[in-house]
Amino acid sequence: MLGAMDMTILSTATPTIVAELNGLELYAWVTTAYMLTSTVLVPIFGKLGDIYGRKQILLWGISIFLFGSFLCGLSGEFGDLPIIGDGMHQLILFRAVKGIGGAALFTSAIGMVADLYPPRQRAKFMGLFGAVFALASLIGPTIGGLLTDHASGTHFGHYIAGWRWVFYANLPLGLVALHMVANKMPALNTQQGGKIDYLGAFLLLIVFVPFLLALTWGGNRYAWDSLELISMFALSGVALMLFIWVESRTADAVMPLDLFQSRVFVIANLSSFVLGMAFMGAVMFMPLYMQVVLGVDATGSGFAMLP
Repeated sequence: MLGAMDMTILSTATPTIVAELNGLELYAWVTTAYMLTSTVLVPIFGKLGDIYGRKQILLWGISIFLFGSFLCGLSGEFGDLPIIGDGMHQLILFRAVKGIGGAALFTSAIGMVADLYPPRQRAKFMGLFGAVFALASLIGPTIGGLLTDHASGTHFGHYIAGWRWVFYANLPLGLVALHMVANKMPALNTQQGGKIDYLGAFLLLIVFVPFLLALTWGGNRYAWDSLELISMFALSGVALMLFIWVESRTADAVMPLDLFQSRVFVIANLSSFVLGMAFMGAVMFMPLYMQVVLGVDATGSGFAMLP
């Protein structure tokens, strides 16, 4: 619920955020920063869960996620910060921190379904997991719009803009989840041992970071045929080839390559990629178009995204 809601509740608030923090040119980075760290770290946290147990990783994931949410809500409150910069750059950095927690939360929550239930029951609980994800994704834009437009006011003697509650709203729900996991979830002895594939993890980082940077900056900061973008794509491609070579020779690979021999695994991931691309594109830019071009308020853009 926390991870799914975070992807959508922010969508209707982001146009207001970038307007207040004067960062329209960095609009996409509010989402990209989160996706960058979460994408890179999902397989790494999956491996850590295998070694140390998923409950511990899940607790750390929720804690980091909530800490990142709290920091995001404070973005720009204290002016420019040393090294980090203005409020928009603060938000981007804190979203990256939040993505670290999101990666641990997402991979551990799914992995624990396999730990807690036998194979015959996993489909039912994965279906329930998907239903919760879908529900959170549907109501997220509407809640984000309502908070942005109507939650502004003076609280505890201090004015708080409505969009900040988009981040603070995660805190009570997250604290309840933290309590339930810590006190109600059984500590299963699922540790498998093994080593962390640090080289594979580093190469995976080099694969994704230049590639995502190039896609974000292409046609904006740099031309698509510029030396900078070509170099980024080339670096990403070389890192991918090295990653495949290293993983094929590593016993404790961060991403076992034999997974790609499974037709189910390949088709499922390709389907998720296509659906995710369409979903995130609509979630990110539809509210921006409606609010900036059509003049609809955040609440209206949220209701417009309901099916």
